[in-house]
Amino acid sequence: MFHNIAVVFMSIFFESLPFLLLGSIISAIIEHFVSDETFEKIIPKNIFLASLTGVFMGFFIPACDCAVIPISKRLIKKGVPINVAISFMLSSPIINPVVLLSTYYAFYRIDRKIFFLRLIFGVVISLIIGIIMGLLFKDKVTKDDNKEECSCHHHEAKEKAATHIIKHTASDLFDVVKYLMIGALIASLCQVLMPKSAINLFSNNKILSIIVLMIFAYLISLCSTSDSFVGKSLLSTFTESSIVAYLLLGPMIDIKNTVVLLGNYKTKFVATLISLIFIVIFVFCVMVVVLWKRNF
Repeated sequence: MFHNIAVVFMSIFFESLPFLLLGSIISAIIEHFVSDETFEKIIPKNIFLASLTGVFMGFFIPACDCAVIPISKRLIKKGVPINVAISFMLSSPIINPVVLLSTYYAFYRIDRKIFFLRLIFGVVISLIIGIIMGLLFKDKVTKDDNKEECSCHHHEAKEKAATHIIKHTASDLFDVVKYLMIGALIASLCQVLMPKSAINLFSNNKILSIIVLMIFAYLISLCSTSDSFVGKSLLSTFTESSIVAYLLLGPMIDIKNTVVLLGNYKTKFVATLISLIFIVIFVFCVMVVVLWKRNF
């Protein structure tokens, strides 16, 4: 059992680490090259249009669910509205080109509706939750907001860009990686110790199967670039609506990213965000069941 836990832990950790590094690099590039004034110019004042801008950023910045957290934190610290950062953080792991291709490849021969529902619902849910979070939280939500900025800011004009980016990348990465290790350990324990029979017990109930696969997605902590193929394997056992719920929730939040979020954002903010993700995804997938009334 301990061997299995160690193997799963190493798998989750090393699968996530490159994407976390990518997110830290993008975060450092944003810090160095993009000024606060730039964001003020490109982000609309209207809250809906601003959140939509965040979704478009999610498409053009190909960040996995592990990479978006340091990027979103950096965006907020640069003065980007909370609703924009949240819409970006939730949408990018679902609508970035790599994930879209993997989802289409997994389902295009079996059921293309799942691909389109993941795409459309991913965009709409990201918009809704981003707007709600922007309305609920007006104050600063990131931790260590009162810490002094890195001293390299005072010598920025004298430093080479590469050195500055490396320093910020290392700082962001070390801030987040310890929480990733804790989250990966919890996720590995869940994967090894969770009885598979408990998952299949409610597979034929259209409503309960949605809840079961949402919890499964939260605990299993798969990368959004690979979860489509796990979802494909579950299609023979679970309803299509529950597969859609699984494909939506996993990239937006899982137990691994919860720990990382708690290390970077205030607890009330994280608890509200997770609750909204679960509630809104559940409502949308139940709506699919009601509207289609077929094998969904």
